[in-house]
Amino acid sequence: MKYKIAIVNSTSFGIIYPEHIEKLKEFSEVERVNLPADVLEKKIIEQLSDFDGLIVGLTPYYSKNVLKNLKKLIVISRHGIADSNIDIKGATESNIIVCRFPLEIQKDAMAEYTVGLIILMARKLNQNYEFMKNEIWGKRIELVGIELKGKNAGLFGIGNVGTRVCEILKYGFGMNVYAYDPLISPEEIKRKGAIPSNIEEICKNCDIISFHCPLNEKTYNIIKEEEFNLMKDGIIIVNTSHRDLIDEKALIKYLKSGKIGGYAEDAIERRYILKENPLLKFKNVVIMPHLGRYTYETIKKMGDFTVENLKRIFVEKKFPDWVENMDIVPKVPLSR
Repeated sequence: MKYKIAIVNSTSFGIIYPEHIEKLKEFSEVERVNLPADVLEKKIIEQLSDFDGLIVGLTPYYSKNVLKNLKKLIVISRHGIADSNIDIKGATESNIIVCRFPLEIQKDAMAEYTVGLIILMARKLNQNYEFMKNEIWGKRIELVGIELKGKNAGLFGIGNVGTRVCEILKYGFGMNVYAYDPLISPEEIKRKGAIPSNIEEICKNCDIISFHCPLNEKTYNIIKEEEFNLMKDGIIIVNTSHRDLIDEKALIKYLKSGKIGGYAEDAIERRYILKENPLLKFKNVVIMPHLGRYTYETIKKMGDFTVENLKRIFVEKKFPDWVENMDIVPKVPLSR
């Protein structure tokens, strides 16, 4: 008997690299299932009740109620980094394994992308392109940018991706890098090449600020009006982590005032990418649809690890190396 695996709302798994699906078919039946992001729980249960494994995208939300009613489900493999659409505690209570892949595989893609957005903002490349499309040549003086060498960059978070961004900015562009990360000691931050700093110091000293931290109670709206007031005129902000790290009302206020030189975001949820989004009205704002890790190399690695995770569970009857809810290990006999 083959296991049944559903690929749910994943726009990348098996598309560029169909061999990943072929490898799954060696030990399972594979089916794509597309559900609306706001689908009712009853519909999720109806659609997915017959599957032993799920490969899931960012939507829908797998609540405790959904998970306890997916009686056959053994494993959810997240084809991405964030697991915010899965009730991890609920999965553990229902004896469902939640796994992903090592964060390191997206490090270079995300870091290079972040630096690309910094350059985009620093040299106003998006505005230059709009001028060229409209055959406006004589207004180049309005689009004078800044050089990165010698400037101060501030990082909120210097973990996996933040460390690589620090290396590129410091050793590639000759920038001074400040970092705030309460989870890492000042000594370790120094070893990574950055200057240990607090929120106030970064806001006061830096010409460019970039976010590389998760959203939680402590980081929600970590930048609000008080912090914007401390920043230099012309500050460039790049957010590839989560839109709610910044108070959007304050962000819009300071974009209108001209204090912010440029804002680039690759942390927006699909439902907010609308023509009515107030951020899209500003010429010095760029909003990207979660493209940071979309490189051929990273998508290949993501698929490789996803297949390996499911093979370990269904064929080898072993736990993968990257289990999110480790409390489940002593509870679940994989021979079931």
